[in-house]
Amino acid sequence: MLDSIYEFLARLGYAHPIHPTEVHMPIGLVVGAFIFAWIALLFQRPKLAQTAYHCIVLAFIWLFPTVLFGVMDWQHYYAGAMPFPIKIKLILAPVLLVLLAGAVLLGRGRGAESKAVLTSYGLCFLVVVVLGYFGGQLVYGIQGPSLPDELKAGARLFSAHCSSCHPQGGNVINPDLPLKGSPQLVDPNVFVAFIRNPKMPDGSAGSMPAFPSAQISDREAESLYEYIVQTMGYPTRK
Repeated sequence: MLDSIYEFLARLGYAHPIHPTEVHMPIGLVVGAFIFAWIALLFQRPKLAQTAYHCIVLAFIWLFPTVLFGVMDWQHYYAGAMPFPIKIKLILAPVLLVLLAGAVLLGRGRGAESKAVLTSYGLCFLVVVVLGYFGGQLVYGIQGPSLPDELKAGARLFSAHCSSCHPQGGNVINPDLPLKGSPQLVDPNVFVAFIRNPKMPDGSAGSMPAFPSAQISDREAESLYEYIVQTMGYPTRK
């Protein structure tokens, strides 16, 4: 069922995670509420306090589809793996939900001069900042030294599609099968064939999702291969 949803979207030309299209809404609304509330307090603008409250209400509503699509992407793209950034996001998402619910209840009928309301908005703001930070780690990873220009395209692809499950060339799902030194890196054609149809060493289907050409083209796959082998090394030949 889940795979069929992503296959349908890929046929429509959308071959990316869904969660990023939604996550900016609650984050932006919480930041807006925090800013509007402080402006309302400092300049005595009750209408801006009402705007801040409306932002919080919308953030609370939009958090539900955001979390839903986040869980869907996690299962589809990461096969339920639990790298540290995902653990933090799974913990903080329900925390944010509770804080937003509290902010909605506290802000009903109260202005920005209420310390309880400002505190609740501030806590929501802090949580979305931390969520944004760890979301950035999932997308971009931990940036290392500057790379040659010819490897930057591959580095971007690795950060977007591989870094969460294969940080520093490891494998958070199957630690005994690290990316670094993998036999699939012996040749670019072998690598491209593998990412199109990943298999375990015994030939069975594993947890790694396939990357069709609609998601990573052959040219992009070659750039990804060059980045991996140049920064993590070729497999040991026996």
